[in-house]
Amino acid sequence: MEMLLALAIAAALTAVAVPNVIPLMNRAQLTAASRDIASGLRYVRGQALSGAREATFELDVNHKAYRVSGRQKVFSLPDSVTISLYTAEREAGEDGIGSIRFFPDGSSTGGRVTLEAAGRKRLVDVNWLTGEVVTHEE
Repeated sequence: MEMLLALAIAAALTAVAVPNVIPLMNRAQLTAASRDIASGLRYVRGQALSGAREATFELDVNHKAYRVSGRQKVFSLPDSVTISLYTAEREAGEDGIGSIRFFPDGSSTGGRVTLEAAGRKRLVDVNWLTGEVVTHEE
């Protein structure tokens, strides 16, 4: 009887806890994804500055993935996060692929990556003049 009571209490706690944990996990994934994007952008800017050549951050909105110049690896983002990219017209490609280009002087084509999940938005802005990458919540 005690075992059944303990199982009933555990089941009740699980039924209450699980629906409350999922939004927290989605928010954590949103924060992690925005940090990943910002880190990738900063890496590309650093590559442009140190290599004295143009470097590109390429974002595939449809497949929720990105690539950075000089590396073949494709970095994936969580499925729970919705992504959009605002960039210069000449950097917008087909099939949901766009890029932000950094120049040897630190400047860039500029742009914004918007990430949404769990009713929240995170913005990653790239200043066209300075190339500075800033992350903030809307």
